[in-house]
Amino acid sequence: MRRGGRARDTASGGLMENVRIAEGDRVAVAEYRAIRDAVGWDDVPVGDEDLQVALDRTWSVTARTADGRLVGLVRVLDDGAVYASVWDMIVVPELQRRGIGRALFDRVIARIGDRRLVALVATPAGAPLYRAAGFTEEGRGAVALFRRSEGA
Repeated sequence: MRRGGRARDTASGGLMENVRIAEGDRVAVAEYRAIRDAVGWDDVPVGDEDLQVALDRTWSVTARTADGRLVGLVRVLDDGAVYASVWDMIVVPELQRRGIGRALFDRVIARIGDRRLVALVATPAGAPLYRAAGFTEEGRGAVALFRRSEGA
């Protein structure tokens, strides 16, 4: 179920060859764990079966090389009308700052940008991209709270 085009290479002004952006692409557990590891993120402390269920229940936009290697990913949880949240915006280090993250995120916003509220948790490195897309820190007095299970 791949649709898409190539990511814009903003560093050289041309198209990045051999990188395809696809919506609704299935992500396997091993490649999900590998891309998180590539950027130094902690492993997800759940079994492969549970993790595959989680991956299958989210809508993903991926960036893959011509040989199918996952080099970029963003996942979305979406109720289809009111709320959506963005998770796991990742581009492998060797391809960062080349427009892949922007291409992935543009696809996400095209799909969920009309929701009443779109939430995400950003790393400091990712925050400028999200701010440029219109995201702001909550200013209405809300507090983001998280509950993590033991071992997470």
